[in-house]
This record gives sequence, structure tokens and C-alpha cells, in this order.
Amino acid sequence: MDSSVIYLEDMAIVGIDPSLLEEWIKDELLAALAVERGLENVRKSRLLQDRARQIYLRDELLSSVYRGIPFPDSSEVFRFMRTDSLAYMVERHFYQILVSAESSADSIHERLSWGENFQITAERLSIGQKAGIGGDLGFMTAGELIMYGVPREQALIEGLGDVVDTSYGWHIFLVDEIRPLCDTSRVVRSLADDIYRERMNAARDSLLEIAASTREVYLDPALIHNTGQSAGDIDSTYGREAE
Repeated sequence: MDSSVIYLEDMAIVGIDPSLLEEWIKDELLAALAVERGLENVRKSRLLQDRARQIYLRDELLSSVYRGIPFPDSSEVFRFMRTDSLAYMVERHFYQILVSAESSADSIHERLSWGENFQITAERLSIGQKAGIGGDLGFMTAGELIMYGVPREQALIEGLGDVVDTSYGWHIFLVDEIRPLCDTSRVVRSLADDIYRERMNAARDSLLEIAASTREVYLDPALIHNTGQSAGDIDSTYGREAE
């Protein structure tokens, strides 16, 4: 279109199905018309182009590194499980109440400690996916909860646990039965995935350290005022501290 040309091999490079060529042309026509009508914010266009390039290069780097990370086999997972048998070789029958506010969780926990029925309370107040069946999570190992950010001491419970804060909200757990691990294959699969994710995260963190070691990074504190993270945290994590 005009001086803009796209070749079949170019479409293959970026994974565009040739059947979408007509749609591509229509979008290009509309984009050109938007420019003619003065609707383009040049700065925004540049930032979007930079962001697209950034994501493309990031994914290329991570993919090249992740390909070399081995996925743990069952024997490796079993060795890990045996290092913490209480967390991974024992199953607990968990019930959960999940709410979005700490004050609500504290109030509910106090009532439960007085003897209020856990399952009825879960049906009434929990926002968890299992609220409709009284918050019944079934039999799980403590390690499976640990994978979701529950502290170890709060997962290794009997009876009513304390209020627990995770990225999902505020939890109250109840355990009414404990037994030796029965569904070993489920735990092995879940733990293998978690170990692999940790390896990928560690590899990504290592790449960030390498990339930041020779570069200065400065983030205006005003931009992160609402995140609760200080500029010093940013500087010490990503790159040499700006002068």
C-alpha cells in the first residue's frame, strides 16, 4: 500500500497467518486515515513500538534460557519431598474461608474460635471457589498450600488455623483429618511444576542481575509512591545506584 510493503516471509517471521493479509491491509488503511486526520500521538506511537520490541526481545532471551532448564523427574521430586515429610508425605483435609479484608478475617476467626460452624460460615461469607460446599478443599498436603504462598507453619496445622495473608486475600484454614499421603502422583506432578517455575524464576533473576550490573537504573520515587517500594529498593535490585 503506497510505499509500505509486507512480504510473505515477513509474515512468517512474526507468525501472521497469510489468510489474515486482507485484514492487515484494512488495518493499515484505517491507520493511514487516522494519521491523515491528525489522530496520531507520535510519542504514544513511539512508546508502543518500543514496548513491542522490548517484549519481543525479552521473550527471545527468556525462551533461549528456559530451553536449557531441565524439568525435574519423579525421582528428584521424591528426594525433595523426603526432605520435609511433614509437608509432603502427609495429607490434611482442609477447609478454607477466603475474604478480601483483614478486618473481616479477624472478626470471622474470632467467631469461629467461639464455636461458630466453619462450613456454614464459609458458605455465607467466603469468596473462595469452594464456598458453595463449605470451603471444602479436600485432602491436600501442606506443601501444596505452601506453593500458593501460605507460610509453612500455617499449613502444618490441626484444627483451626490463624488468619493467613497471601496474594489471593485473607485465609482461614481448618483441618479435621490427617492421613498418610495417598495420591502421590498428584503431589509429584504439582511439585514438579513448582520446582520448574522456581528454576525459571531464578534464571530470570540471574539475567536481570547480569543486565543491570553494567547499567544505571533510576526510577523517580514519585512514580512508585503508591507501590510501597522505595527508590532505594529499586536501585539496589536493578542496577547500580544512580548518582
